[in-house]
Amino acid sequence: MSAKPIHVVTLAEIVPRHETDAIATLRQLAALTRQEEGCIRYDLYRDSANPMRVNTLELWSSEEDLKRHLASPYLKKAVIALIGKLSGIPQYRVLMPLDEL
Repeated sequence: MSAKPIHVVTLAEIVPRHETDAIATLRQLAALTRQEEGCIRYDLYRDSANPMRVNTLELWSSEEDLKRHLASPYLKKAVIALIGKLSGIPQYRVLMPLDEL
């Protein structure tokens, strides 16, 4: 088990004509993820300079919890539902703290 929680950021850009469907899928994903064991936070944001850019900021209790999330059937379903609704492949990053509170 990790000594500190795991931070994750995902960056994606929605194809404008699919905005309504993509946002609905992302909100459903957020609601389901927040119910998962080990999920401390799962927040969905829009970029203020470009509202088609969306970001998730995630905080997980452990690497095991994150791995379980990544293997969840509803995450796979959301990924499939977002095919063609996002510009390219989302950037997914697990962050390692350099200096945090």
